[in-house]
Amino acid sequence: MDKREIREFVVGLLKEKLLLFDISGDELNDKFDLVKSGLLDSMAFIDLIAETEEKYEIEIDFEKLADSPGFSTMGGLISFIINA
Repeated sequence: MDKREIREFVVGLLKEKLLLFDISGDELNDKFDLVKSGLLDSMAFIDLIAETEEKYEIEIDFEKLADSPGFSTMGGLISFIINA
């Protein structure tokens, strides 16, 4: 799994929300904050993590994730997934 593959997967999961918020997948750069932008609330963020765990057969430690810098940004989330 590489950064581009994970980004495409996450953007795919967010497709409906992106349309609702009129955001293009290209706007989801590494600094884009999924939660602060309002794109995801805390429950939707957890759902995104759960689907990612299932897809890549990994387990994400939510405590470590929450303690990692920029965890709710695209870049922070992707980095955390790669290192899970």
